[in-house]
Amino acid sequence: MKLCFIFDTVMLKDEETDDYYAINLNYKLWKDRYLPIFNEIIVSTRVRKSTSSEIKKKTGYTIANGQYVEMQPITHYNKITDVFVKRKKIYKQLEQIITNCDCVIIRLPSPLGNLACNICRKLNKKYAIEMVACAWDGYRYHGHWAGRLVAPYMLYKTKQQCKLANRVLYVTKNFLQKRYPTKGITTNISNVMINESTVNILQARLDKIKNFNSNRIVLGLVGPLELYSKGHEIALKAMTLLKEKYNNIIIEFLGNGNEKRLEQISNKLGIRENIIFKGTLPSGEAVLKWMDEIDILLVPSFQEGLPRVLIEGMSRGCPAVGAETGGIPELIRKEFIHKPGNYEKLAENIQEIVQDKELALELAKENFENSKIYAKERLNERRNKFWKEFANE
Repeated sequence: MKLCFIFDTVMLKDEETDDYYAINLNYKLWKDRYLPIFNEIIVSTRVRKSTSSEIKKKTGYTIANGQYVEMQPITHYNKITDVFVKRKKIYKQLEQIITNCDCVIIRLPSPLGNLACNICRKLNKKYAIEMVACAWDGYRYHGHWAGRLVAPYMLYKTKQQCKLANRVLYVTKNFLQKRYPTKGITTNISNVMINESTVNILQARLDKIKNFNSNRIVLGLVGPLELYSKGHEIALKAMTLLKEKYNNIIIEFLGNGNEKRLEQISNKLGIRENIIFKGTLPSGEAVLKWMDEIDILLVPSFQEGLPRVLIEGMSRGCPAVGAETGGIPELIRKEFIHKPGNYEKLAENIQEIVQDKELALELAKENFENSKIYAKERLNERRNKFWKEFANE
């Protein structure tokens, strides 16, 4: 059975080898998650041409195409506005790709995905939706006026697509289901899978907390530096309150992008010496080792589905605080959840953990145990069942 997988991101095409590269949606994912069910996969999304040397300089990109996985990019789709300006051309190309496949998985929210849902219903083509984030939050907090402008439209369209779909996989337990309900068959399976952590990892965290000295407090936040929705600025404002009580508190930003905006903000707030830009690290073990070194993980996001970074941090026994966004409240204690943008509550939560070792030990154990729900073996079994049923419908 030939599957067409449609989503809205930007892959890199190596002009010298004709190979495609992506950060998360790489060949390993297709091989592990979908090829056990489907014989062949056609992937359609946006693509940007690049050279081999340029791709090698980018951290985190791995090959996306391979045996039984072919890329068929939407050539008329280079930026989001093309969905409106070049709609007819994009629709025609997408329709041709979908026609030549047996079934379709569409990842939402996505302007391209909305078109794909319409085409599938028109062609009476079997399709399912993977609902991985909130359209309203994603566009409302995009950081650009155009994103805020289209947020109501994307909210309406995404609600409509989920309602009409025969099958929807949600990455959250409750949040996305409530905001984007469906009349079809559903399941909740996280898009994040981790290797089950060993007891040694938890013990190392507990020892770190027991030996903690408030003379040096290390906070961590992960996300692209230029992505407003990750809440870097909220973390910086919280730091201004914390610095009044803790001279040696620092926050490490892990992520790619231009540091200029955050440097300007931290200089204005008088906390530049408390900020460390770590750049990027290869996904996997390098990031996990970094998490082992920080004291508290911050997730003050304005938009999330079920954040990978938080689940990974929990698997290392890391105490964490986060915003009331997406699936974050499904993962950590409600006492350590703040309203998006409420830096005062964020600072208060951090201080609570810093001042109370017993509390920090409780959170470490709790997070470690809760992360086991997202062990790869457990999720694979449920996911395979869902997609096998879809394939055999």
